[in-house]
Amino acid sequence: MSKVDDIFQVDYLPDEKKIKINLPEEVWRNIDTVIMTRLFQEELVVGKQEESEGEEGKKKESEAEYNA
Repeated sequence: MSKVDDIFQVDYLPDEKKIKINLPEEVWRNIDTVIMTRLFQEELVVGKQEESEGEEGKKKESEAEYNA
């Protein structure tokens, strides 16, 4: 049986117009960029930013850039 921190899962939520991606801990720590494509032509690039102090302590922020 897999541990929770080893699970790769993608959930499509059409009513919310969202996709949720759960990455294993090792993958999360070792990637800087996620690229999603539509027909392998259009790209949506999401990159990690450095950790910053928020109201609830340290958190990671993301930025999204659309490349047509």
